[in-house]
Amino acid sequence: ILTGLASALLYLHEECGDPVVHRDVKPSNVMLDSEFNPYLGDFGLARLLKNVDGVTTMVAGTLGYIAPEVSFTGKVTTESDIYSFGVVVLEVVCGRRFNNLLGENCLVDYVW
Repeated sequence: ILTGLASALLYLHEECGDPVVHRDVKPSNVMLDSEFNPYLGDFGLARLLKNVDGVTTMVAGTLGYIAPEVSFTGKVTTESDIYSFGVVVLEVVCGRRFNNLLGENCLVDYVW
C-alpha cells in the first residue's frame, strides 16, 4: 500500500507534466480496491505548480499531516506532500493513528 501511494505521489510530482501538489495526503484519502491496490483520492485541495519554488496559498489540509513550513509560510511544494506521506508511513509502521501534535500519547513521543 505504501509503495503504491509513493508511486502516486511520484506521478503527481514528476511524471504528469506540471507538478501537482495534493495538499491532503492522509489515510482516509487512500482508497483500496478488492485486491488492496491503493488509489489516492480527494483532489479538492490539490494545486498545480507552474513554479518549482512552490505556490503561496491559504493553509489547507488536515492538522497533523500539514508540513510545519506550510503552516508558517503558506507556501506548498511537492516536499509538503512528502512530509504528509511520512506521517502516514509513521502511522503504518507504529500501528497507531495520529492523535495530537504535542502532549500525552502523541505519535512522535511514542516513536522517540
